[in-house]
Amino acid sequence: MASISIWNDKIILRTKEDIPPLLEMHTKYIEKLNGHVLWFSHQNLKRIFHVYGQIPITGGKDKLDALKLKLAEFKFMGQNAQNIKTTPDLPQIDYKVPPLGLFQHRGVVFLSQTKRAPLFADCGLGKCFQVLTSTEHQIRAGMVSKGKTLVCGKLATLETGWLEDCQNFTNLKAVMVWLSPSTYKRKEKMLKLLEEDADLYITNHETVMALEEQLAAKRFEKVVVDESTILKSYHGDWTRTGGKFGKALMNVAAHADWRVVMSGTPAPNGPEDLWGQFKFLDPDGIILEASFQDFRAQYMKKVYFGKYNPAVDSKEPPHKWVTPVESIKVIRDFISPFIYQIKIRDHLKDLPERTIMRRSVTMSMEQHEHYMSMRDTLGTVIDDELVAISVRLAQATKLRQITGGFLIDQQEIPHPIESAGKLDALSDLIEEIGDEKIVIYAQYRWEIKSIFERYKDRGALAVYGENKVEDNLDNIKEYIRNPDIKIIVLHPQSAAYGITFVVSHYMIFYSISYSEMENYQCIKRIERAGQKHPMFIYYLISKLAKSVPSTKGKKTVTIDEAIFDALQLKRQNQDDLLDQSSINRNILNHI
Repeated sequence: MASISIWNDKIILRTKEDIPPLLEMHTKYIEKLNGHVLWFSHQNLKRIFHVYGQIPITGGKDKLDALKLKLAEFKFMGQNAQNIKTTPDLPQIDYKVPPLGLFQHRGVVFLSQTKRAPLFADCGLGKCFQVLTSTEHQIRAGMVSKGKTLVCGKLATLETGWLEDCQNFTNLKAVMVWLSPSTYKRKEKMLKLLEEDADLYITNHETVMALEEQLAAKRFEKVVVDESTILKSYHGDWTRTGGKFGKALMNVAAHADWRVVMSGTPAPNGPEDLWGQFKFLDPDGIILEASFQDFRAQYMKKVYFGKYNPAVDSKEPPHKWVTPVESIKVIRDFISPFIYQIKIRDHLKDLPERTIMRRSVTMSMEQHEHYMSMRDTLGTVIDDELVAISVRLAQATKLRQITGGFLIDQQEIPHPIESAGKLDALSDLIEEIGDEKIVIYAQYRWEIKSIFERYKDRGALAVYGENKVEDNLDNIKEYIRNPDIKIIVLHPQSAAYGITFVVSHYMIFYSISYSEMENYQCIKRIERAGQKHPMFIYYLISKLAKSVPSTKGKKTVTIDEAIFDALQLKRQNQDDLLDQSSINRNILNHI
């Protein structure tokens, strides 16, 4: 154990041998004196805590007392979480419905005893069950008062996910309070619902922002954030959606000692996605930094596009922030004691295997020519209408539209490419699948409407932005409950979270999201507990009608092909971020 004392707001390690190896990389916080004494600003007290587990501090300043108490609290929290994850001697819980396995029981105990709890579990492993059952246990034990729990999730998951699970798995009374772009009368109705007697309240992210002050006045003791990656953009200026929600959430949760974040994909774009989630759990930055700027300065570095010499160049060139491998290891070590992570491959060995198939759809020559013209000249003529763009940023959108078989002009009018074959390829695949229920995802309204119109006589349903919210929820429930409804076509943002479609084991991506997280969540709608059949996921990928000379030594591919390949790489990168075993393979998968 290092001998540590505080003098003049500095922490001194008395011997050179006691230099924590994890701190050597943080050179900007270190001042070497005579090669033997290291001085650390008190903000880095937590780093010594992470290395040594406890800190024998003597003397010092009163202003460090609060920080020391926080360290002690988080030290206990981390040790308790580790014990729950490993000990065979777990306390008993009075379940209405028994857990699916020991992993769910561990999760319930973890959530019941951990005040700041990150639950990172794959889709289909019962995150809602664990949260609701632990909340019921806490209310019975007097740990959380009745009516003082708030669950925030995506609107599509409130009724078909949270509310139904609450009724099926617990004896709790839940009240659902939600708003979408609506009328003042609906807001008044929601405010009355907040006055109803309930064990817990369930709401969506938008309502937290719209009714921030009213929800804050409830003085909730426990706040749960489902799909917590919305907090990935929880940055200081609050201009982005996640930031605005984060600001409102912190106010609503001001009196909440019990906080839970839940996600199956906690870091889809990298470790920076974790910061906002831990900021909600730990506003003082004991686990990670207290501000995103500090987090970025501590763990990330700039990579410039082009050469840059600060001594010579007056203007900084474009750049991006990246997280070095050594920083990923440090972040993993810091957060791993505090989280409970469940991987489906470790606990549901009997879940049927899934087969992912890529079906190439060759463009028609007309479609090919529109595609190449838009790619090379930023414009094309369709139905005697010039469709042109002035910035490269819009090019990808237009190229994706063409691969889908249509193009939207400057007046927002869609022009079908009649010769395009993707809809016919979809029809062929549906016929091949036969009399089975199928879930179809598409990215554009024209695509969803076209698929719906083609199959509405066969009872197809559609879930997307042009429908009323209530109609979308009814369509989801009807598809799940009615065996005669064989096809549902959806937009990922309308139905990629919290919904269980195990009534189907066929899924088709007519077009693909840029987001690996959305793609993953869509697949997990059918790959969940209760699935009894092998699963088949098809991607319809447009390819060029004829070969095109390569550029810069690389084969020319369509945007469909490029997105598909990029998503596979992003999934692998997320696995590399989360694995605990080896930094060279799957870095963050088993925290």
